[in-house]
Amino acid sequence: MTINKALAEWLVVILFVAVVGLVFHEAATDMAAQGIASGGPYDNAAAYPKTIAIVLGILTFAQVMIQLIRSRIAPDDNGNPVPLRQLVRPAALVVIFAVYLGCLDVLGYHIATPIMLAALMALCGIRRPLAILLPAILISFGFAYVFEAWLKIVLPGGFLHINIAW
Repeated sequence: MTINKALAEWLVVILFVAVVGLVFHEAATDMAAQGIASGGPYDNAAAYPKTIAIVLGILTFAQVMIQLIRSRIAPDDNGNPVPLRQLVRPAALVVIFAVYLGCLDVLGYHIATPIMLAALMALCGIRRPLAILLPAILISFGFAYVFEAWLKIVLPGGFLHINIAW
């Protein structure tokens, strides 16, 4: 089975537009209701995700322009079919990240993030346990330190209420 390459690219654009929209929707509704999306950029927990969403939106816009220009210059009659098996890994990446976001409130950042990073590394082909676990733990705790100690943003503690006093 195959899918048209252009269609696959437009589906990815739609996914990224939805992610950008979701970030701004959450910042304007849920995060605002919790009182964590107000104030200046240094005491606003929504500033970082909104900044990343803006960058993602700019890159998505650039991709749309590239796709439009490419379709005008060289219209493709056969559609460049892509085997669906080539989309399994990208789809698994999206599923892992969606499961991570769904479990973040329940498990907390310090449990869910190393698991998610380890799953992503395994998906990308890393097989040695130490090469998976060590970076997953160091990266997640490194980001936790930056967010909690420097930016003063409280990360989800989960049902165990795990928060590190840096």
